[in-house]
Amino acid sequence: MRELGRGGQGAVYEVAGGRHAVKILSGRHAAETDGWVERIQAIRRLPLEGLPVARPLETLAAPLVGYVMELIVGMVPLSQMCRVPSGASAVEHYRDTGGLRQRLKVLASAAETLARLHALGLVYQDPSPNNLFISDSADTAQVWLIDCDNLSYATMQRGSVFTPRYHAPELRHGGLHRPDSLSDAFAFAVLAFETLTFDHPFVGDVVYESEEDEEAAVLDGIHVFVDHPKDASNRSSRGIQSRWLVLDEALALAFQATFVDGLTRRDRRPGLGHWRTLLRAAASRTVSCAACRMSSYFDAEEQSCPWCDELPRPATLHTRSYLDLRGDPDDGADETPDRAPYVERCRVVLSDGEEVELAREAVLGAVAQAEQSMFQLRWEQGRLKIVNLSGGSVELVSPDGSKIHTLLADKVADLRADGTAPVWSIRIGTAGRADRWLCFDVVPEGRP
Repeated sequence: MRELGRGGQGAVYEVAGGRHAVKILSGRHAAETDGWVERIQAIRRLPLEGLPVARPLETLAAPLVGYVMELIVGMVPLSQMCRVPSGASAVEHYRDTGGLRQRLKVLASAAETLARLHALGLVYQDPSPNNLFISDSADTAQVWLIDCDNLSYATMQRGSVFTPRYHAPELRHGGLHRPDSLSDAFAFAVLAFETLTFDHPFVGDVVYESEEDEEAAVLDGIHVFVDHPKDASNRSSRGIQSRWLVLDEALALAFQATFVDGLTRRDRRPGLGHWRTLLRAAASRTVSCAACRMSSYFDAEEQSCPWCDELPRPATLHTRSYLDLRGDPDDGADETPDRAPYVERCRVVLSDGEEVELAREAVLGAVAQAEQSMFQLRWEQGRLKIVNLSGGSVELVSPDGSKIHTLLADKVADLRADGTAPVWSIRIGTAGRADRWLCFDVVPEGRP
């Protein structure tokens, strides 16, 4: 059998035929069989419908201790994305495993699944690069959680299970804390930082180059965050050194909150829902380079690709979602959202030929069915096609506010968006209420 991954309790192997996998417990875990079968049966009864979680199907026959799970064909462990193979170029491996945009999307999908588990009162316990499986295709950001015999309701946890170097500090040395959503959040932040930067947040040069056991040093918590804003004692010279290439300001602050204040103040750590929002927002602001096939954050000051500096930055369509707080439009005010006060909720950047679906959360904020797609956008050759997936009608508003057309549910609007004139906007809402807007503008090609 081919080994797929190894975690805190044992290893996962692919079964011949590629449709199933088995987890085989090792060491002391294999000896602790009392009640283990009952626990597997309890996990099979958890409310996991619709979640990308590989449930246990059957337990293994003695003398093996473990279980069979469904294997999703065409998936590989996240470890292949977050670790550079020996002798390989870090930048080339970053590109060949999807680049920045794919990493952000994959991590957002993982955060979404963990957030949904937490909303059910469940704790995963062991988020690690070997327990998260991702699609081996760059066309999808599908993520599945395997190794799920650790799943339980937070109030029912007895002890903790984790993969070394990915666990929260309060779980060290058999601490009194039970695993919970905040310990899951810490472990997720570790693997997210490693995936985006090729650095472990606590393995700086002083740890990497020392003769003492690296893992023990990390587990004991005697070294500070490698990107600590005030303490440079544990800086790393490995990984992607130009952090601004892979971490936007919001992500950098979230990692700092987790790995500096959040070491001792658990309440300072961002939860999985917040990580999901940050990662999605970051992914939506990336633009691809046709020369080096890398993606980077859009920056109006950067006139060419920051990875290769070869081609001019391509022309881009920017979609901005606004919450309009101006009140009743019957007072004669211009209905276009070009006057304060209004709040920008999100921004999405598209290059020519790209397509995206905007979820209800991006347009409306925290609402019911936040994951449901609300609009599909495609920008190609100076035309913007908008499919209304909201289930209701919305209004297309001309740039000067003088013309309004209704876009019915499931209908398509085809707008001119070539940068030569302002683009029509979309208004969602009713008169007299705080309205939402989608506004579009074209940023021309950068110049080297």
